[in-house]
Amino acid sequence: MYSVLLVDDELIELETMEQYVPWEQAGIRVAGTARNGKEALGKLKELKPDIIVTDVRMPIMDGLEFGRRAKQIDKSVKIIYLSGHNEFQYIKSALQIEAAGYVLKPIDMEELMALLDKVKNKCEEEQLASADGGWLLEKLLLRIVREPAPDRRAEWIRQWENRAEGFASVQPYGAAYWTFEPPAFGGGTEGAAAGDMAARAAEALRRLLEKRLDASIVLETGMNTLFVIFQGKEQTFEAVYWELLRGELLSLLGMPADATVGLSGPYRGFPLLKEAFEESQRCNEEKWYRQAGAVIVPGMLGDAAAADPGAEQAAVQLVSAIQSHDEEQAEQLLADWFSGLRSKRIERRSALRGVIQLLTALEQHFASLLAGPERGHLLADHWRELSSLPTIAHYHAYALRFCKELLKASGEREQDRNQTVASQIARLLDERYHLPVTVEDIAKEVYLSPNYARTIFKEKTGETILDYLTRIRMIRAAELLKDRGLKVREIAHRVGYENVSYFCSVFQKHKGSTPNEYRKLHL
Repeated sequence: MYSVLLVDDELIELETMEQYVPWEQAGIRVAGTARNGKEALGKLKELKPDIIVTDVRMPIMDGLEFGRRAKQIDKSVKIIYLSGHNEFQYIKSALQIEAAGYVLKPIDMEELMALLDKVKNKCEEEQLASADGGWLLEKLLLRIVREPAPDRRAEWIRQWENRAEGFASVQPYGAAYWTFEPPAFGGGTEGAAAGDMAARAAEALRRLLEKRLDASIVLETGMNTLFVIFQGKEQTFEAVYWELLRGELLSLLGMPADATVGLSGPYRGFPLLKEAFEESQRCNEEKWYRQAGAVIVPGMLGDAAAADPGAEQAAVQLVSAIQSHDEEQAEQLLADWFSGLRSKRIERRSALRGVIQLLTALEQHFASLLAGPERGHLLADHWRELSSLPTIAHYHAYALRFCKELLKASGEREQDRNQTVASQIARLLDERYHLPVTVEDIAKEVYLSPNYARTIFKEKTGETILDYLTRIRMIRAAELLKDRGLKVREIAHRVGYENVSYFCSVFQKHKGSTPNEYRKLHL
């Protein structure tokens, strides 16, 4: 994978770039971030990134001066400039210091991804021109499996065949696609891509395969992923062979991880290298329905279903169990529901929507719990968290952790009188966020003076009544923005704002982007 250093003086912009640009999908990892050019120069020397994405206007040292100095340190680094100012002088200055590209803010994701693809190709061309040996063979193989154009792929294959010592063109070959994930249960589920386990596994796997196969190449294709092309005796194409190898590798590494191997059938003829890669990748994706790692061959694959996962009914049952403080029942309900997703072979997108629907229903019902000190543990961007998880089992572990936090918070709140008042206020705000509600109105409902109501609510939740109301409105607005049929004006009115401009200003302050920008980022 190529590495990128992100530089922007606006923290919100920096976090948005780091978290919402699909870097891994682009074959790039974020090596680090910096808030100005001076800090970025230090990071450049330390991290040695392949690519830099930097804002133009920054304090202390702007992006253009930083770019000049960066090129003096590393002539090969590729620099992409960002600016909210469509001014020729910036573009001209950027081109003078060999900018790889220039993107205007707000960032168009498709434009950025297309530019990153061009920059990566440039990096590869430069590296291939100066490379030799096994490293070149790996790079050529990576180009073969990623190249969509048949004529260009044929050229890479020709170059690969000329250099692939040990591989015989008349002999069948196979492909094995490896992924490594932390165990869903007992190994932490907050981000299954935490740490690149494949980087550790690659060298160990190379040593194992050198002793056992006629020829092999182990290629890192992304975070926690390896691709192996191999030739060997007849038994090396069987699942049992790779199952033993899988166990040996995990034992050798001593990692608390699940390893999944997608194994292709035998292929003849190197022009089919991409097809072998894609078949092994499809087999690996079958892990979505597995509890843990395995070796998966083409005959094990089945069709995915875009059926209703039944989240609404499951949420009703879970609410009842949590209200009754019945942890055992809650665990069983979750286990049964996720088992159903697996047995019905619910496809990933439908399952993701179902889990989000389930968690959102719990959040809405237990809004009073989310108003207290526990809200930092409970409130999360579920969509972002879940999207990085690799299997239904990891979704299950995530939902179970959330329910246990709700059970814990529910038990701790039971005896607190003032908390009851704060919870009642939170419930009223949840119900009336779309109305022109005032603190005085809420205070009357709980039979307190406005000042006392404010004091209790702030003491128990850590935020003011107005802050809480605004946050709830922004959460609801973000949900409504997912419906392209609704105009921003309609959404503003639905969450209690008559003035659309004021709504847009408040939304940008809370979410770091305008409603229209947010809609583009999340849909």
